[in-house]
Amino acid sequence: MKIWYEFPRPVSGAEAFYDRLKANWARIGTPGTELVIKAPTKGTSEFEYSIVGHMYADMLRTVEMVEGVIQAEREGYDGAVIGCFGDPGLDVLEALVDIPVIGPAKAGMIMAQTVGTKMAFVTLPHWEKKVEKLISVYGVQNLAISHKPCRAFTIALEEFKDENNVVEDFYRIARGAINDGADVIILGCVNCSTVLTYKGISDVDGIPVVDGAIAAVKLVEVMVDFKKAGLWKSKKTISKDIIMGLRNGYYHGLESL
Repeated sequence: MKIWYEFPRPVSGAEAFYDRLKANWARIGTPGTELVIKAPTKGTSEFEYSIVGHMYADMLRTVEMVEGVIQAEREGYDGAVIGCFGDPGLDVLEALVDIPVIGPAKAGMIMAQTVGTKMAFVTLPHWEKKVEKLISVYGVQNLAISHKPCRAFTIALEEFKDENNVVEDFYRIARGAINDGADVIILGCVNCSTVLTYKGISDVDGIPVVDGAIAAVKLVEVMVDFKKAGLWKSKKTISKDIIMGLRNGYYHGLESL
């Protein structure tokens, strides 16, 4: 099995993330499943712009990430992951490609329901409304704590370069959510969750922490097995001729690398 992981930012500067995600995957991946991490040629190359969750930045990277997954299907990959916690373009891809594809937010919420009953989210500054919208889109409002289900890191953007700052701030925010009733924490940033998993941090005072990046890869692996068994998505979707027309008419051809 071969899984394509579409990262939202260019490769340059993200090498540590690649190495750590692959190391995390090596701990739980099924032998024989290959994880290939790809990235758009442009994406959101500046950390400051990608972190603020601005709609224009989201739109630009969404186009490239969607086309990356189309590329994955064309190259014969079995499944794909949209590697950003905002799940950009996931709803489009679920109808547009015929391989399993999922994002960290959706996968993280599914996984959280297997280990807890009241979830809370810790995310990047300026991303709270984005995650709150996803909570509504995926219908888990009743499974999230009622008071501030989504909470942002409080450290300044430049402090994210020091991983110790990220870990300390995460612990503080997560403990506040736990005091408000959370029994599972979802870290709403694949960069940060990958760091925590790599460091062996899987809980806060006994309360599990869900890494959406790993949850997505593992879940898409399961979905590929379901597809092979014939347990696949509804046939009532966009017709193949319309799908091909959309691809031929709008595909930009900006390959992920």
